[in-house]
Amino acid sequence: MQRLLTRDWGVKLGAVLLSTALWFHAVTERTYRRNLQVPLIVEESSENVGDAPLMISSPLPPTVRVAVSGRGKDLLRAADDDFLLHVQLPTGRPGKRLNLRLDVTQVETQVESNLAVDAVLQPTDLSVMLDHREDRRVPIRPRIGLRLAESYTQVGTSQLDADSVDITGPRGHIRQIDVIYTDSLFRQDVRADVDLELALNIPQGRLIELRPDHVHVHVDIQELAEYEVLNVPVAVVNAPPGAVAEPSRVSVRVRGGADLIGNLDPESDIGLTVLYELARSAEGGPIEGSTGQLYEIRRITPERATVVLR
Repeated sequence: MQRLLTRDWGVKLGAVLLSTALWFHAVTERTYRRNLQVPLIVEESSENVGDAPLMISSPLPPTVRVAVSGRGKDLLRAADDDFLLHVQLPTGRPGKRLNLRLDVTQVETQVESNLAVDAVLQPTDLSVMLDHREDRRVPIRPRIGLRLAESYTQVGTSQLDADSVDITGPRGHIRQIDVIYTDSLFRQDVRADVDLELALNIPQGRLIELRPDHVHVHVDIQELAEYEVLNVPVAVVNAPPGAVAEPSRVSVRVRGGADLIGNLDPESDIGLTVLYELARSAEGGPIEGSTGQLYEIRRITPERATVVLR
């Protein structure tokens, strides 16, 4: 019995495949109906009303569901983006609500097809608001959270290759935006520079365009170090001619990024000063470093200086 079943298996397999092919051909020659989600394109009017052109200020669905019919083999090859629904926006006034009816005459095909568009299913109409188109430039703010590894430090603030961005959109939306944020970036145990592109976020519910739509971010991360810088000059502030600090040079212990503090020039980078009015006293005045530096002054030796006239 087993030999009978396996005899001429190639012929039997061929017969099965042939019958399957014939069945598939017959089935795909029949007419069927299929729903597609096709892109929605609303072409805005270029006509100015008042001081600026108009644009849509209410959200639109990205696609519309339509019913198409045709032979099964053609429907199997059809893709959503083979079609699009193209609507021409009529002229209106700012703040006016327009109702747009969607129908099969607005559906366009982008490829050769034997399919017929039977109906627009959902949505069948759109309600849109109009507003003036406006441009504005706003600052960019990074959303970056870094947790550094032990004995590492960030030198300076996060650097962006652009500090502002051009935004375009409906006037009512544009005037409510004061800043554009980047995508969020969070990292832990950071031991090296952060250098990457971050997308810019469009505020939720705002129909705006960004130019550019991304920004390059650089964060300088260095190993933490502490050095003693010798022979740092001390300048006397508000002093008459010939007044000099005593001592005129001191030692400064600094703490910060190893690359940064390892390249400090004691003559020009640290900028120690003492006030003439305070330095005239017997105990002298406190020596202070310049503010806004990217490192920390841990100690100045000696801490005070008097003043002498030469």
